[in-house]
Amino acid sequence: MGAYGAPDAAIAGLIVGVPNAVESAIAKEIIPFGAPVFGMVGVENKAYNYHTEIATVSLNADLAADDTLAITVNGTLFDVTFATTHAAAITAMIAEINASTAMDALGISAAAGGAREVIVNGPADLTLVVTSAVTSAGSGTADASVVLSSARKFLGAAAFVQTGGKTWGAGTSAWQIGMSVNIVHDGTLWVPVESTVADKDPAYAVSLGAGTLGKFTDVSTTNYDIGGYFRSNVDNGLAILEVRGLK
Repeated sequence: MGAYGAPDAAIAGLIVGVPNAVESAIAKEIIPFGAPVFGMVGVENKAYNYHTEIATVSLNADLAADDTLAITVNGTLFDVTFATTHAAAITAMIAEINASTAMDALGISAAAGGAREVIVNGPADLTLVVTSAVTSAGSGTADASVVLSSARKFLGAAAFVQTGGKTWGAGTSAWQIGMSVNIVHDGTLWVPVESTVADKDPAYAVSLGAGTLGKFTDVSTTNYDIGGYFRSNVDNGLAILEVRGLK
């Protein structure tokens, strides 16, 4: 720590200057100070971290005789062997996932998408980990691919407040489940960032692209465009972020 009034580094979530517009929502999971905050489409006043709660399993061709479709969802394997028709195999896979007590305990379910799709849906506070493959012992040509996505929208960044509790030690202070989170949705604050960040770079929340979840980045590829900009270079893992509204 430097001299009083000139610290070596700021604090994640510390608001910079005025004016700043701050909204609130109830934390449905622990949200670190300075982290990007998201809400679910159609759900009011609930705050989450970023998760990919939707997985779309797609086949590039219909299943054929002697094909086996396998889908692994958060460590649980499901497989269905073609019996009568492609459609029947897809229906059987969906039914198998929905009959699983392990999936039910996690709040995960499956539904049909297109004729060659299985959509796996998880709760808003869980990241889905889904893989899929087709094994063919006959003339089948189907391959499987998985695309992860989310229905959430960026609300802003979590502001820092002085807080604590008897069970919290150093480094554990954050917005706890059930707290009303202060969310800067228009203004500037210090946030945790990737090392590439520089002043005036466009800002993205790390989502599916390169980087660490819970941080902001200047790398656009497959990350979440928040419509804001950085207003400083990175300093000890932090930078000043200008948030320009919900997105």
